[in-house]
Amino acid sequence: MKYLLKTIFINGENIQSDEENRKLIKDILINSENENKSILHNYFINNTANAIFKHPSYFDLYERYFSRFKGRDINLLEIGVANGGSTKMWEYYFKKINPNFKINIFGIDIDDRVKSLGIENENIKLFVGSQSDRDFLRKLKSEIPKIDILIDDGGHRMEEQIITFEEMYSHIKDDGIYWCEDCHTSYCWRLSGGCYGYKNPNSYIEYMKNLIDSINAYYATKKDSLRVSNFTNTAYGIYFHEKVVVVEKKLRNPYYNVASEVYIGKSIIY
Repeated sequence: MKYLLKTIFINGENIQSDEENRKLIKDILINSENENKSILHNYFINNTANAIFKHPSYFDLYERYFSRFKGRDINLLEIGVANGGSTKMWEYYFKKINPNFKINIFGIDIDDRVKSLGIENENIKLFVGSQSDRDFLRKLKSEIPKIDILIDDGGHRMEEQIITFEEMYSHIKDDGIYWCEDCHTSYCWRLSGGCYGYKNPNSYIEYMKNLIDSINAYYATKKDSLRVSNFTNTAYGIYFHEKVVVVEKKLRNPYYNVASEVYIGKSIIY
């Protein structure tokens, strides 16, 4: 099957076309495996309020990584508010189980017009600034609590994604999720805002690949330049999906240093 870069619009300008496209997207998103856990999928398909721009492949991944945060208080940071539709989607998703849970959703956008969207309320607070501005991000950290889920859906340029990760990873809770989407810009010259592409060492994808070594730094030899870092002790795993990179945080058990391998049972061959 040839992969087509095609954007489908459902925006109220053509009712018949909208209905046909909604059915098409529903056929893509809803299947026998996810029909009982498709809150986000259905919200997206049936949205008629502020626009949401997402790749269909994200929704099963959202459920995979975010569902464990439902039914509890949560702090979520979304970078890239745009029209505000996805910000409202997150509010709905995490409030649906029990409206009494405390949901703090913080949004960042470089465009100050987001402040006039009218979506701010007791659950949603917006900030205007650039995700590539380290001073802005450091100030932000002083004004918001530690985050359970960070979603980077901002400018998608390499320096923006890398700077945001370097500044904000430490502000994720120890059992939290750092999620960066639209990572295909690492491969697309036109989309990345620079001369990047496959295996370019300055791309976000290559930057994150290098962190795989950091997870295993305890096993590097002394002659290697690889050293144990905060990332080594706090990253449970890095997961690469189509257009998405996810870092799941979890404090490394210090007892692993006492026994990194265990052999239990009778030796038959070795």
